[in-house]
Amino acid sequence: MLRRFDMPLGRKIGFLVAGGLVLLFALFGLLGVRLADDNAKRTADERLAVARLTVSFLDIEIAEQFEQLERAAAMAAGATDDVGDQRHILRDLLVSPEPFVASVFLTDRSGRLIWAEPPDSSDPGADLSAYAHVREPLATGARYASTVHGMGYGGHPTVVLAVPVPGYDGVPIGVVGAAIDPRHPALHSLIAATSQLGETGHAELVDQAGQVIVSSEPGRELGPAEHPGFFRGLQALNASGVGVTEPIGDEDPAERGQRHVMAFVPMVNAQWGLLLGGSEAEFLASTNRWLGQIALSGGLSLLVALGLVWATTRSVVRPVRVLTLASARIAAGDLATPVPRIGEGEVGALAEAFDEMRRDLSQAVEALAVEKSRYQGIVSSMADATFTTDARCRITEFNPAAEALTGRRAADVLGRPCHQAIELADARGSRVCQTNCALHPTAPLVSLAATKEVIKRRDGRPVPVATTRSAIRDLSGTAIGVVHVLRDVSADEEVSRLKDEFLATVSHELRTPLGFIKGYATTLLLPDGPRDEETTRRCLQVIVDASDELRDLVDNLLDMSRIGARALSIEPRPIRLAPIVRTAVEFARMRLRGRRLRDTVSSHLPLVAADARRVQQVLNNLLENALKYAPEGGTITVEAEARDGEIVVCVADQGPGIPVEDREGLFERFHRGKTARTQQIGGTGLGLAICKGIVEAHGGRIWCESPAPGRPAGEPPGAMLCFTLPIAPPNGRASRRKVRSAT
Repeated sequence: MLRRFDMPLGRKIGFLVAGGLVLLFALFGLLGVRLADDNAKRTADERLAVARLTVSFLDIEIAEQFEQLERAAAMAAGATDDVGDQRHILRDLLVSPEPFVASVFLTDRSGRLIWAEPPDSSDPGADLSAYAHVREPLATGARYASTVHGMGYGGHPTVVLAVPVPGYDGVPIGVVGAAIDPRHPALHSLIAATSQLGETGHAELVDQAGQVIVSSEPGRELGPAEHPGFFRGLQALNASGVGVTEPIGDEDPAERGQRHVMAFVPMVNAQWGLLLGGSEAEFLASTNRWLGQIALSGGLSLLVALGLVWATTRSVVRPVRVLTLASARIAAGDLATPVPRIGEGEVGALAEAFDEMRRDLSQAVEALAVEKSRYQGIVSSMADATFTTDARCRITEFNPAAEALTGRRAADVLGRPCHQAIELADARGSRVCQTNCALHPTAPLVSLAATKEVIKRRDGRPVPVATTRSAIRDLSGTAIGVVHVLRDVSADEEVSRLKDEFLATVSHELRTPLGFIKGYATTLLLPDGPRDEETTRRCLQVIVDASDELRDLVDNLLDMSRIGARALSIEPRPIRLAPIVRTAVEFARMRLRGRRLRDTVSSHLPLVAADARRVQQVLNNLLENALKYAPEGGTITVEAEARDGEIVVCVADQGPGIPVEDREGLFERFHRGKTARTQQIGGTGLGLAICKGIVEAHGGRIWCESPAPGRPAGEPPGAMLCFTLPIAPPNGRASRRKVRSAT
């Protein structure tokens, strides 16, 4: 019926509770107040003595636990360099098969968890500095006994005894603590034994916040202690006392309205105290004549109280409990289950608000998951090395490109400080993370331009990088981290160096024939220049040869440009390879200069599908290259054979060979090997790159072997450059096509 009255929640609860209190106080308070006062005085000394004796036993137990913790802390302080030794020490000294100690833990000087036993009692690395049992020992360097709190799914009561780990300078370097289970039979039996002062006798061990640690009455743990108005003043003064309490209220419905004769004794080794007492009415012998009336009144009051409790539960408590369970599900991540529409007035409005909050939170979580997935996808797919750090410069993200650049796995660097995991140095060699931290108050959090830095890979190889940084900010605009983007510019620097070297070489190569043309043309134009026909023809021949050299250089540049633009065209036709080889060999014989040239190409090789002019160009370039490096008196060999459906053509020399470090980029444009640079051998670095482009346009391959096969030991290793051409199809058809890959 009460649910039909639509009234505010506060008024409804006040009405029900006030009605119950008035009725119970009227029935029990008037009957027992005078006799309870007399009985309380008679039992005061007895209860105070029992309480002091009990507290002395409890103090001894707590002191032993503190001494055990301090011994463990002292031994752990001597093993600060080895967390494993600390774990063994603490496990051996503190972990007991008895359930009195539920768990033990060790933190560092910042309150961060190093170790806990059992391992699943807390996550290693968790920040416990907000807890008083970690904060107080670090701040005061003294023992500390915590307030009671619930532990585990069952909400069992637990208190923590903690001591500081002493440092060499007297400043604590950590905290060792033990979670005590007050349900231990020894402690619980001691409390229960002190309550044997009558049928209503009970005892409670309370903490500094007035919460029950252990009680002789089941179900009282973790709740507020009875009679706070009685013992709060004594607890603040750390004094003992005994007296009659105020009438009991809602904290104990079964004894509502009664007063207790209670004794309070504080403990020495903890900021706790023992409450010991019982109902005042039990000790009032003079109340026997009113037992029947009290029993009748108590029964009627109990019936009324039960009715009020039932009505209150139906109208208020039950909906609130349902909403509490719904909020717990939401907090646990269950955003799919709707909040039940129960209750009226404020309860109904609260249920509707909870459900609306659930829907909004579900949408926000879904949007956040999408954004997180998008962010992770972007970062993971970035070609540049990207990693993020938090406000403490610890690495929080590390993409695959960063793994490839640094040679370090993400699992090895996540959570570590940036200056320990990433070795970044500026142009002066100073460590960037130590001298120019992006989170330093004077450092800009956004790098508008890339800075030149050097990162040291895990294998020790330095890699130049261009670095940009930007801040990660929270809703208030406070910087909480930094995004670092590193681009490997080693290839760009190498290309820049090669281009500079190429331009210098081409300038030299252009000046030489131009000098010949200019010099001999000027000689012919001089008034007193040669007039005989032989000298004139010799001058003109030099001019023609120099012009041909300029044409070849320009043709090479144009071919390299076509290859780079993927515009090199070839016209493959079925041709014989032997005549082309002989033409190239004959052309090379004019520049032998004391070297021998041997042609072993058979005229019976199968036809190849190739552009004769381009194949001739490849052979000319390979022979020109061999002539540059072959020693005087050495032999250059040209050979070819059919192998696996293609023709393999090789040009071998007896020169100094090609070092291993030069082979990887041998066929790249602008590349000139170490031998060419040290021996000042001319060339633009384009010949072999053009050969590669032409061969690949035919669908073939080109490679280098050094030392050349068959070279005797003790002789120069020589080099053999080989390429392949496809054998012409039986129908003799071939099509015009362009190069497929740029060099």
